[in-house]
Amino acid sequence: MRRALLAFCLIASMALAGCLGPSTASWGSGTGTVDVDFSMESTTVKTTLAGDARTISDLQPVGCTPGSDGGTLAAGQGEPITFTGYLASSQFYDSHDTIMGAKGLELGVTTAVAIQSMSFDQAAAVVDGDGARIDVKQWSLPLQPETGAGSVDLDEVDSEADTDWFILGLIPTSEHILDGMTALNEWHQPVVIHGYLVAAGNSSNNQYGYQATWHKADNGCAMTVGTNNREDALVLVSKITLDGATVSASGEADDEWVQGDVPFLGRGGFIMFFLVVGLGGSAGLFIVSKQMMMKSAKRSMANLIGDEGMKKAASVKADAKAAKEAGMESPEERQRRKDRERRAAEKEAVKQRAPPKKEEKKEQGGDALGGFDLDSVLASTSTGASGPGGSAPSGRKSSVVATDAAKEMDRMSTQEPATSSLPASIGQARRSAPPSMSNVGQPATEPEPSKKPPVRRRKAVKKTKPAAAASEPEPAYEAPAPAYEEEEEFSDFSF
Repeated sequence: MRRALLAFCLIASMALAGCLGPSTASWGSGTGTVDVDFSMESTTVKTTLAGDARTISDLQPVGCTPGSDGGTLAAGQGEPITFTGYLASSQFYDSHDTIMGAKGLELGVTTAVAIQSMSFDQAAAVVDGDGARIDVKQWSLPLQPETGAGSVDLDEVDSEADTDWFILGLIPTSEHILDGMTALNEWHQPVVIHGYLVAAGNSSNNQYGYQATWHKADNGCAMTVGTNNREDALVLVSKITLDGATVSASGEADDEWVQGDVPFLGRGGFIMFFLVVGLGGSAGLFIVSKQMMMKSAKRSMANLIGDEGMKKAASVKADAKAAKEAGMESPEERQRRKDRERRAAEKEAVKQRAPPKKEEKKEQGGDALGGFDLDSVLASTSTGASGPGGSAPSGRKSSVVATDAAKEMDRMSTQEPATSSLPASIGQARRSAPPSMSNVGQPATEPEPSKKPPVRRRKAVKKTKPAAAASEPEPAYEAPAPAYEEEEEFSDFSF
């Protein structure tokens, strides 16, 4: 699984080849932006790469006028100066650190490059890996990179060095130039930077990196390297020439470089090539490999079972196909059908075992009261009738009604032969029960003036305790004894 994921990531990265670029400044206003108003008379650079907005004005581009004795450098006139060579390293800026010493026009630099001075053809002929390799430790200041171990240490380049170098701080003169500078992210390629040196309107304000007296150009206005074998300069870039592409100020060159562009194929051609060759080739290889595996499996089977077995296997396959067309089921299909039917039956059984509705629960709850008839209670409340054992007082309604089962038990308790057949302990408990519990079916009465609700007494229940403990009456609330027409003893519901 991990190998498949790694292969997919590698293939996806091919589609993004050339589409990703370094983090750099943006054009316009806002945080991390530059905006250059370029003209040969006076140029203004606005930058927010140091945090707050800063404006560097009264800048004069320095051009070159070709001549037989070398190009003449002059402020406010001339053609762009060229810096040609082998691009060894570059650095992009989306912010500048003033604490490290960046100041003035350096805050408007978006890209810094280290170019080994040589002709364009010589740079193009350098074999990859044979060119100068720069080990950059820190490049906070555009014109002062700190380098270490490598084929060339820029800190050590002096008059005794074997190679000549340009260290340039590049300032774009248009938005297209700023976007095209990302092409310099690819090192070890031939490059030509076209642009102007910088001079202040007041020559006394010239800073480090501005035009200096030792800056010279040849007859073709190409910058030359002095005796120190290193030239540092701030450049207002107007054009960049690459191997097979160009970055122009207007963005309308015939071979204009665009981020994500691929040589020869272009962006659209590369995407089409990836889809056709990459995805299509993968699908084709899968189909071919599958067919090869099937052929190999057939040859192995033929070696194992012979030609006669292969014929029988083919006939079995044909018979199975004909049976399927005729509507017959295979064992797997039959098992799946049975499983579906079983699941459907289980769902139906679960639905049938669903709990009853609320009305049915209420009816079952009424039966579970053990003889208590709610309808009889409501009827007796409306009529004021009571059981035969007594009658309700005048002006009051009874809330307890003796059912037929209670009446029958009451009659049985009054017969002496029935009580004599019980054990002596039970009979004694019955005879010792208080009179107030002898008639359950009759409502309790109380004197009219008290207006107290009727008092219910606890019913004595047969227990398995000794006879002495059973004969002791339970303490009860002492209320005025109601008048009964006849005293009946009944205290046991166990039978």
